[in-house]
Amino acid sequence: MRILEPSAEECSRIAATTELFSEACAARGTPVTADGRIGEADAAVLLGYQLASLQNLRTMGGGPAHYKRRAGTSKISYRLCDLAGWVEQTREE
Repeated sequence: MRILEPSAEECSRIAATTELFSEACAARGTPVTADGRIGEADAAVLLGYQLASLQNLRTMGGGPAHYKRRAGTSKISYRLCDLAGWVEQTREE
């Protein structure tokens, strides 16, 4: 399978969404690791999902890229830029 590189417009939207997520984390007091990861429950809140729904997406392989590395108390973490990329790539025109 060939992986397509995002267009310049998509990259711009991903960067803007990442910044919005970062600001939302700061406003909520969500801990963000030095490499920009947050725990699974916090990721669900940012995306507007119930935690169980995000977990189901992850286990079925349909959600955003994740890490099996701790972020706060969560064993699963997500980079803000990966969450933003997933949101923008699932955008419908």
